[in-house]
Formats: sequence, structure tokens, C-alpha cells
Amino acid sequence: MKNPNNFQRLFFNMVRERVSDHEILVDVITDLLHCSRDSAYRRIRGTTDLSLNDTVVIARHFSIPLNHLIGQSDQSVVFQKGSFIRSLDDFRNYLQNSLVQLHSIKNYKSHQLIYQAKDIPIYYQFRYPRLSAFKMFVWLKSIYGVDRLDSFQYEVNMIPKDLLKLGEDLWEAYSKINSVEIWNDTTILSLLNQLEYYYEAGLLNSKEEAIAICDEYQDMMKLIYRQALRGKKAHHSNAEEFSAAEYKMYYHEILIMDNHILAELDQNKKLYFVPYAGLNYLNTNDPLLTESMSLYLNGQKEKSSLISNISEKERNKFFIRIKTRIDQLKSKIEMTNPFM
Repeated sequence: MKNPNNFQRLFFNMVRERVSDHEILVDVITDLLHCSRDSAYRRIRGTTDLSLNDTVVIARHFSIPLNHLIGQSDQSVVFQKGSFIRSLDDFRNYLQNSLVQLHSIKNYKSHQLIYQAKDIPIYYQFRYPRLSAFKMFVWLKSIYGVDRLDSFQYEVNMIPKDLLKLGEDLWEAYSKINSVEIWNDTTILSLLNQLEYYYEAGLLNSKEEAIAICDEYQDMMKLIYRQALRGKKAHHSNAEEFSAAEYKMYYHEILIMDNHILAELDQNKKLYFVPYAGLNYLNTNDPLLTESMSLYLNGQKEKSSLISNISEKERNKFFIRIKTRIDQLKSKIEMTNPFM
């Protein structure tokens, strides 16, 4: 077992590496532990032992992985997870926890969220009532098999209104966060395939409903196009206006995508989110992993084309391809009728 003083010295060496240039270590420790400066000095020097609670408080503030201090290798990473989605209440908790995370990220002045988009970032879909309700139904019925949605056909009113309101709140929060999104031609396919499958299987209640969802899909892509054109996030309630949040969109021609999300909070703090089993996700602030993911995602940006603000030709070609795919699906719906 490590000598306690060696442990404490090692711990504060890691703390010193994470103190910002404008911060004074003793003042930070004083504030975190609500103690006097003299008491903070004694803990830093190792003449007073840190309690377990003090260690956790400091480690959490500086994103220090305690597993490194107890002898685990750099190959070990500690993740946090939410409750697995099995019910409407679980899904409600997922939305509420996601909202808390977004608000927490926004509170950092120099934050940036990097989103490698295998699928369209879910927050956009929450802006549009029919699209939001349809996606929630697909997640809850087809992915998680929630019994209360065990109905043959989808209808908007099957989704509780408080879930739709939480979705709106998530979109509003995301519209205020500085974001970098990396897309490719497969990013839009999941939603298109789900809509086509539900229509052809007769799981939507009418042709008109399917067309209305297509129209909202098109409206969503117009909003994202305007963001890319302006380099700013759209205002949460007025698509013709923009928020103060920065927006950068990259097009990667060949990358096989996964939904990776990295929140860069400040110089020393990053959070990495990785999804599993649908919408469930794990997150970690492990400095080695988050730094590796930062290098990876920034490397993917360098291999991509920036299509926000500049590259008008590439941007227009990309969004024209998306419009064509949506128009093709809409035409197919208009020419067929699985409800006969």
C-alpha cells in the first residue's frame, strides 16, 4: 500500500498540472474545502492528511481520475452511466439528465461541443412536433419495447406531452451551445430508413402523417443549412434568427461514423460521451481518454471539408443531395398506399 504522504504528494502534483495560469493553488483549495489558507497550506505540504471526502472534492473539481492513484494502469477508465432505458419513466429521466448536462456545459464560458454525427444530432428533431413524437415512438417501441406503446399504429398523441416539452427544452439548450458537427452522406439515413419502414409496414396512421413528417424533416435540414451558411446556431423559437452560439459544420467524405461527443469545457476539463444500446450513454472526464478523443476528433476535422461560412459549392452540393433523398422518399409515399 502506498505511503499516505507519497499518495498526497502525488495527488497534489496532479492538481498543480491542472491549475489554470490565473489561479493560485492555495486559494482554490481554500474555496473547495471551505477552510483557512493555513489549513490549505498544511494539506498541500502534506503535514495534514487529506480526508477521503476532501480528496474526492478536489479530484472532481480538477477531473483527476482516482483510479490512477490507487495503482490501476492508464488503460483503466472510469465511466459514469445513467439508468438503462426500459420504461417511459426511464426515458423521462434520460431526457432530464441530458438537459442538466447541456446546461452544465453551457455554463463554461469557453465551452465547445464536438459532435461526430453518425445520426442527425437528436436535439434538432425535438424542435419539430411531429418529427419529435415520431422519433420518440421509434426509440420507445422499436428499440426499447416499452409496453405502454404496444400499439399497431403510431399516432402523435401516444407520446406524453411532458416528454415533448422536455424535447423542446433540450433543443433550446443545444441552440445556445457552441458546436462543431462532423457529418457525412450516411448521417441522414437512419431517420429516412425509419420513416420509410414505418410507412411501408402500415405503422403510420395515414399517408398524410408520413408526408407531414417528411415536410418537417425538410424544414429541419433548411434550419441546419442556414446555420452552416451563417456560422451561428439558429434561435430556438425563430428559425429566421440566430443565437450567439458559434456553429461549425464539417463534411467528411469517407469516414465510417460513430456518434462520439466531446465537451471541451475549459483548458483543463473535457467530458467524453459514448452511446451504447440506443440512446443510453456513458461519460467520463478521464484526462488521458478525453485528450485522446480530442486529438482524434480534431484529426477528423482536418480530414474533412469545413462547409460552414465558406466552401459554398461543397455546402450546396451536400444539402442538395439531402433534399433529393427526402424528395425521393416523399414521392414514393405519395405514389403508394399501404393503408388500402
